[in-house]
Amino acid sequence: MKCHTPDCTGEHEAASISHSVIYRERTLVIHNVPAFLCPECGDATLIEETTIVLEDLLKRKARSKATAFHYEG
Repeated sequence: MKCHTPDCTGEHEAASISHSVIYRERTLVIHNVPAFLCPECGDATLIEETTIVLEDLLKRKARSKATAFHYEG
């Protein structure tokens, strides 16, 4: 899939990333998130299914004191 970043000629490739998100005034990091990553500029795109899983993970895990989680998809 072609990269969405203006002037970038890269093509997105399947990869696993660490994704950070601010949730309820806390910064949380989720590791091993499946994404499409551009090797040229670093632009990352998540598919809708992944964002749904991330939202569920945040609702279940964000009450803990941990600040890093692993993707459970």
